[in-house]
Amino acid sequence: MDGLTIERTQTDEMFGLGLEGELTIPFAGEFRDALLDALDVAGRIVVNVEKVCTVDLTGLQLLCSAHRTAAAREKVFGLEGVANPAFAEAVNLAGFCRHVGCVRDAAKTCIWMGGCE
Repeated sequence: MDGLTIERTQTDEMFGLGLEGELTIPFAGEFRDALLDALDVAGRIVVNVEKVCTVDLTGLQLLCSAHRTAAAREKVFGLEGVANPAFAEAVNLAGFCRHVGCVRDAAKTCIWMGGCE
């Protein structure tokens, strides 16, 4: 698959973004806009990466930034489908796996904790 498809779902309680394809720098602007829309309208945002086939550092950084933004706005941000081999490998190779969150993660909700062996 070439490109990134973003499926948006919204309920009263959450805004979901289902990703399929390439979570890479050429599609960063589109993904960033979708994240900002979700952060503006929902108290809980869930990004599903189960169908992502390629991930680069930009995609991972956008997820991290969205988590920090959600935390600053007192919103919940989470990931689904992280067992996807392409996603898990990118997280591991980029060094995003953590045992504790970053210094900004006062609520201990880091999306990278416990995801790698």
